[in-house]
Amino acid sequence: MSDSVAKRPQVWIVDDSPTEALITERSLGHDYEFARFADGSLVVEHLATAADLPDVLILDWVMPGMAGDEVCRFLRSTPRTRHIPIILVTASRVETADIVEGLASGANDYVARPFAAQELRARVDAVIRASQLRAIANHERRRLDTVNRIGRAVLAAGASTDDILEKLATGLTSGLCDGCSILLLPGPFPPTAIAHHRADPTGQALAAIAMLTDPTVHTFESTDEARRTLPPIYQPYIERFGLRGLAVLPLPSSGPVQGVVTVTRDGHSAPFDPEDITTIETCVEYAALAVQTAVLFGIERTAYAQLYSVLDQLPIAIVATDAHAQPTLINAAATALIAQSQPATADPARVELPAWTQPDRSTIGHGAWLRDHTLTTRHPAQAEFQLASRAGGPRTVLVSAVPLLNGRGELAGAVTALQDVSIERAVTIEREAIAKFQQQLIGIVGHDLRNPLAAISTGLSILDEVAKAQPAIGSVVRRLESSTQRMTRIVDQLLDVTRARLGGGIPMERRETELLPIAKAAIDELVLAYPTTPFELLRAAPVAGYWDPDRLSQVLSNLMSNAAQYGRDRTPVQLEVGQVDDLATMTVRNTNRNGPIPPELIDVLFDPYRRGRGEAKHHTGLGLGLYIVHEIVTAHGGRIDVESHDDLTQFRVVLPRRADV
Repeated sequence: MSDSVAKRPQVWIVDDSPTEALITERSLGHDYEFARFADGSLVVEHLATAADLPDVLILDWVMPGMAGDEVCRFLRSTPRTRHIPIILVTASRVETADIVEGLASGANDYVARPFAAQELRARVDAVIRASQLRAIANHERRRLDTVNRIGRAVLAAGASTDDILEKLATGLTSGLCDGCSILLLPGPFPPTAIAHHRADPTGQALAAIAMLTDPTVHTFESTDEARRTLPPIYQPYIERFGLRGLAVLPLPSSGPVQGVVTVTRDGHSAPFDPEDITTIETCVEYAALAVQTAVLFGIERTAYAQLYSVLDQLPIAIVATDAHAQPTLINAAATALIAQSQPATADPARVELPAWTQPDRSTIGHGAWLRDHTLTTRHPAQAEFQLASRAGGPRTVLVSAVPLLNGRGELAGAVTALQDVSIERAVTIEREAIAKFQQQLIGIVGHDLRNPLAAISTGLSILDEVAKAQPAIGSVVRRLESSTQRMTRIVDQLLDVTRARLGGGIPMERRETELLPIAKAAIDELVLAYPTTPFELLRAAPVAGYWDPDRLSQVLSNLMSNAAQYGRDRTPVQLEVGQVDDLATMTVRNTNRNGPIPPELIDVLFDPYRRGRGEAKHHTGLGLGLYIVHEIVTAHGGRIDVESHDDLTQFRVVLPRRADV
């Protein structure tokens, strides 16, 4: 199977409604492979036996039998399915508490129905990206851990060839393979045959297919492909364990030692990728060097040359130091990493080990850190630091150090592995930023629906009281209908905001707009919500411009409702609409209830989650009203000024009448 053929992501849709499942599939389009399941228990059963896990699971929350949150909790409790990306979808559980409960059950994301197809695709792609990056990071850490463990093990094995090969087979089987067999040809040592397999303690099934043959690497899409491709000698093994990957690698040698290493990935595992093979080859080469050292123990210089060769090919940054923390070996990957902060040199003795920035912003030299945590204690140590970069921002580096002891048990130095984990940390930061924005979005929806809902509630109360006595209630009905329509527009627009925020800015739909009708409509709506507050429209001169009328309606509604809440009871809230040259102005004034706004509060008034002063009844909001106003005005290229002194507070919005002003 060619590595150049890109597989489409696997999306499993779990929904008891075939119609909703089909809508979800068609919304995502043709860039994915789909599988559908009618309830939670079916997908759980299928996951227990499936050879390949899905790239993302789109899970309906409300289903008969096993509900979506139950499926989430079960999958997160099982090691094999713990990291499957899950997106919960529902049309009925859309309150904040529901979203919190869904995410707490183990879902990665949450989408309410009806959803926009673009939003669903964006969320699916986001969780797949995050999952792929996490898998890459985890797999790379597993490779590094395998190399480290095998390196330590073969070094500890000393001059025993059997022990070296045993450690290699054990390390590869526990870290990167399901099975590992090593055949050593006759030479200075007796012939050796070692076979380890995770599911077969005897190793006999693997030993039966291990043979001296030309180096080769096979990757199979399925066990059936392996069955069709390989000769009959492999069939018993395939029938028992399945087979997705088979590699026969030479045990490298520059002397009399020769042999082969056979490694397998069984039916439940993924095939080998090129990085896996490179890491396994590195481990094999490392073990081969140890074997050669055991064979040619007296030729120390040659053995060191072989070791340097292996480390130079290692795709992991390695720095070796002596007992005084002075560099004695720096591989190519480490040289490249250190060169980000200082000029590189091929002579380890001339390399200045980098200074690390610790979480508390203090710095510590690499040598000092090694002395404190590894050379003095003789224990492995690991920490995460920031490394200054000459180009671009700082890099996040995972530093792992182990002590080196000589044959007499004396401290000889240390080996440090450096892993650049900047991408993984950036993904974590991005995930946290997205989660914070989702919280803001929920607050925006709740905040902006409050006034229309109040208008509807009041209007319904009026209808209930006077419907029989005064049948001519058409104007009230029209206001209620207008409020309902506005709520629908707000929800639709906020879905657009969700998409736009990830790219930057609130989207505008500009058109030729008159301010006066917007102002009158906003006042008519607020009269019902605040029946004890007079609203006055002053100097209502016609002003036209190129704006988004719905967004400007939000601005006026938020500013005037804010004035009504924090202004003096039963005193007017005034709105003045005017024009100065090519600039339109909208000014909202109210009489202060508890004195002017302090200057230090004005500086942060438009920050999200900043709530106003006053009685406790005003502290239930999320503090997003003025934040929304500021974002909309800024998106129009305008500004908003605040003045508060003595008895008067006013917010003045200044907008260019044309988009290019």
